Amino acid sequence: MLTFGLDTTTPTMVITLVGHLSTPTSVDVLNTLCNILAGHPSAILIDMEKLVVDDEAALTVFRTVARRAADWPGCPVLLCAADAAVRQALDRMGVSRYTSIHGDRAAALSAVADMRLSRRIRRTIPSIDTATAIARDMVRSVCDEPELAPLVGDGELIVTELVANVIRHVGGSMEVVVLVRERFLLLSVRDSSPVRSVRRLPDPETGEGGRGLLLIDAVATAWGTCDTVDGKVVWARLRIRG
Repeated sequence: MLTFGLDTTTPTMVITLVGHLSTPTSVDVLNTLCNILAGHPSAILIDMEKLVVDDEAALTVFRTVARRAADWPGCPVLLCAADAAVRQALDRMGVSRYTSIHGDRAAALSAVADMRLSRRIRRTIPSIDTATAIARDMVRSVCDEPELAPLVGDGELIVTELVANVIRHVGGSMEVVVLVRERFLLLSVRDSSPVRSVRRLPDPETGEGGRGLLLIDAVATAWGTCDTVDGKVVWARLRIRG
């Protein structure tokens, strides 16, 4: 059995894992942490002091979470493992290549304090005619520094297509996020449909459909789709040139 303790009193969300980590419970870890990522925390610290590792291979779940968090929502994930044997096992499983591992919580929180955390805007927008304009304004508001100015055009194009896709195929409200993280501008739109966005060519006869994701694929450094408990998030990333 595995339980999760959440401390949201600081910008860094601290998650304490209590119980046994095995292949079956690693699935619970993955699902829970991915759902937490949907809330766009500034950073996540996973405290493993009270975690008993039954299967070293199950530790690779933290590698998966760290890689997903780097894609979206651009959130750093740090691990705290007081047991030297657990830290060594994390290293053997390749987890240390994707996230930093610390011996105590204080050291991990200090490492977060030294990071340049995300600068972001998040808004819930209804599927109305002005939704794309609102999203473009968000891009311009975040890209107010000289190094980000060259990304405004591509950022506006991407967020317009993401929002228009929700208006066209899903409806209802959507959550739009524009943020700067290290060397990337990250844009994402979360909606209530579990149907994943798939890149496809326009209809050869009518020329309709499919152009939005083709444009995003051509412009973005990377893009993808993440499942959430109540739908999905489609995200795209642009590299900040410097």
